[in-house]
Amino acid sequence: MKRRQWMILILSIAMVFGLGGTALAQQCDGTCNEDEPGPSRDGCTSFMFGKDATVDGSMIIVHNDACSNSRIHVVPAMTFPAGTLADVWWGLQNVRKGSTYLDYGDSIGKIPQVASTYKYFHTGYPMLNEHQLAIGETTISQRNELRATYGACKQIMTIEQAQLFALQRCTTAREAIVLMTSLLETYGYLPSCCGAFDDGECLLVGDPDEQWILEVFSVGNGWQPGSGVPGALWAAQRVPNDHIKLAPNCPTIGEIDLSQPDWFMASSNYMSYAVERGWYDPASGDPFVWYRVYGPPPT
Repeated sequence: MKRRQWMILILSIAMVFGLGGTALAQQCDGTCNEDEPGPSRDGCTSFMFGKDATVDGSMIIVHNDACSNSRIHVVPAMTFPAGTLADVWWGLQNVRKGSTYLDYGDSIGKIPQVASTYKYFHTGYPMLNEHQLAIGETTISQRNELRATYGACKQIMTIEQAQLFALQRCTTAREAIVLMTSLLETYGYLPSCCGAFDDGECLLVGDPDEQWILEVFSVGNGWQPGSGVPGALWAAQRVPNDHIKLAPNCPTIGEIDLSQPDWFMASSNYMSYAVERGWYDPASGDPFVWYRVYGPPPT
């Protein structure tokens, strides 16, 4: 990508990041911090523009962020000795009284660190790295039965923490989805939003060549790490390069065709979880529609 295209991508994300937006689901906004955890009607909305949908061939992701921590700083590339562990943080998107932009919250777990990481833009929802891998976030509705709550569950991997690890460790959208979903399955997806709501998440993940939607739902408070059962439900669908995608606080992935790996990915339990709970009957002859089964429209 040419330098001008690279700058357009950075500015498009950075300029929109931090602006308020109207949402279909409740989320926390700038009033939310450790001392005053109040909900609001503000929320995150993300847009994705494929490279063939823009005049100059840029892939653009824009995201208006409704968390309190919209302070952007650059985290440099780093190297680590063998055996190093990386913290898993609770509170990346919170601004706490007396904190600085380097305060990431509380460490609630650790995972193996990689030998080297990439430079990236860090904020409440980490968003872009030096290889032009970009991520936009929006919280989405999910069934009440799926909710997992901080303090009551064993899951530790929030979506913003998964974004952080992806930007540190990946160079392409597809690679980022594989890494993030592996982390979410292994360590369990923990909804965040300042702890105010226990909803699902949608990420728009793109690089100069490919764009994807990733939608994630939790699996309740009863999940146990190390059980061999995935700690999240997830599905991903590729967006054609000549399309524009809007992600407005509700899931949008419909039918999933895993026979087309260039266009779809999903967790091993994406359908069986619903069948086991009586939410979908394969014998009915009806298609399995992801958003209808797991993400009813918000009210």
